[in-house]
Amino acid sequence: MQSGFVACILVVFTGCTHYYYAPNAANIPLFKEKNTLKINGGFSGGDNYQGGDVQLAYSLSPKIGIMFNSFFAGNTDEVDVNGNPHTETGRGSLFEIGAGYYKPFGAKNRWTFETYAGAGIGSEKHTYQSNQKANLGLIRYFIQPSIGYSSSNGFLEVALGSRFCDLNLKLKDLNVSPDKEDLDNIVSHPSSILWEPTLKLAMGWETFKFYLQITSSNNLTNTYLPQDHTNINFGIQLTLK
Repeated sequence: MQSGFVACILVVFTGCTHYYYAPNAANIPLFKEKNTLKINGGFSGGDNYQGGDVQLAYSLSPKIGIMFNSFFAGNTDEVDVNGNPHTETGRGSLFEIGAGYYKPFGAKNRWTFETYAGAGIGSEKHTYQSNQKANLGLIRYFIQPSIGYSSSNGFLEVALGSRFCDLNLKLKDLNVSPDKEDLDNIVSHPSSILWEPTLKLAMGWETFKFYLQITSSNNLTNTYLPQDHTNINFGIQLTLK
């Protein structure tokens, strides 16, 4: 899931080369106390997709938080293969849940350390030339340690996250496509270990902020997987107590 729920996942492509994974934005709530709800909603984009992330997080106790993440993305491209112009598409979604530990520290508890873990499920649909298609499912597990700073007046939040994911893709339906070699590689190498560092900057008021977040996805074990490596997310953050 996050990651995060997240989370992740898409199907995007350049020309007639389809991508079968993209990272979602990391959910980094930086809680200070219990009974706090944080809601993030923003537009996401990478090298070859557009989409959005919607995230919730709630502090159940002075130390324990939970989260829910969703991610939607895709792309449409006009492709000309050997004089055959046609439209190709990729669409995907991810939903994940997680729970973890947080601890404020430092002067006036302006710093927060947290670690969340969770899991998510997703799906993606690709269309190619001549009405060919492929449908995939995915399961992703994640663990995400993060550290961040919040200013005393509530104007600024800065956070660094480091998400590690176990991604598993499954080919569910295939009508033979131009990308068959890539799909064969997914069948023979369905799993990937990913490292996805994140930088987040949020500014505004205590209850309402604008944020910019950059997440990078680095595949540590599966060089065969065509994937997008970036999620740039811009949106709003609400804090309710």
